[in-house]
Amino acid sequence: MGSSTAIGTAIGTAIGAGLLRSLRLLALSGCALLGGCVFGYGHCLLTQPVENSLSGRIHFRSYPAGTGIDYVPVLALDRTAYIYAPAQSISCIAVNDVQITRVAEFPPEIVENTEITVRGTLSLGNSANAHTRFVLNMLNIEPVAPVRPSPAVSPAPPGPTVPPPRP
Repeated sequence: MGSSTAIGTAIGTAIGAGLLRSLRLLALSGCALLGGCVFGYGHCLLTQPVENSLSGRIHFRSYPAGTGIDYVPVLALDRTAYIYAPAQSISCIAVNDVQITRVAEFPPEIVENTEITVRGTLSLGNSANAHTRFVLNMLNIEPVAPVRPSPAVSPAPPGPTVPPPRP
């Protein structure tokens, strides 16, 4: 009877060691998969050369500059974005607004407080003209919802339909 107990103990130890090894591998895999994630949000956005798409409301803000006042477009994000910037931190950085750069001209339908989506590359705002922690080098911009024409431009409502007089 003693040898069967020794064999049972050896089998149990082998199974336990294999199970422990599997659990350890599963835990390390889970950490590796979630390494670039923020719980409750999702993945972290990467900086250049990766393209990202951000949505929010555009505001045109003025900042004092050495040559006067700097008027810059700033995107106030709908939802906090988490950006991975290894030069700043080993973890993702929470961002609520980004300055939009490389803008020659905005489309006429995009005005203050318009809900927009901007596609571009993110980089650290480390130049003299950067007024937010990160800047978005714009590639494409578009309004989220169709912009309603202002009341002065909208056509007049049709008048009453009166049939022409009969001769």
